[in-house]
Amino acid sequence: MTQYIKVGKAEELGEGKAKVAQVDGLRIALFRVGGRFYALEASCPHEGGPLAEGTVEGVHVVCPWHGYDYNLKTGECGQDPDLHVLTYPVKVEAGDLLIEMP
Repeated sequence: MTQYIKVGKAEELGEGKAKVAQVDGLRIALFRVGGRFYALEASCPHEGGPLAEGTVEGVHVVCPWHGYDYNLKTGECGQDPDLHVLTYPVKVEAGDLLIEMP
């Protein structure tokens, strides 16, 4: 059964910014781009780089360690089709930022 977990207030995450939240022992990177919120695994599967510290280009985040980019919507890697990060649905309710967890 899925559930939504509160990870903060939507207003705390400014446009073009990112932060990391701990959810059920997992590190989740949260991004606000174009007024939308995205959530994905916080570590790059290439060599563990911190995706929340990466550069956002459109709907992609570029890992600061080796430049691998990941689609914020799908988690797909632009350089290596074998690499992928999990993404999580995000919603805002009463100003709270919520992530859907399986």
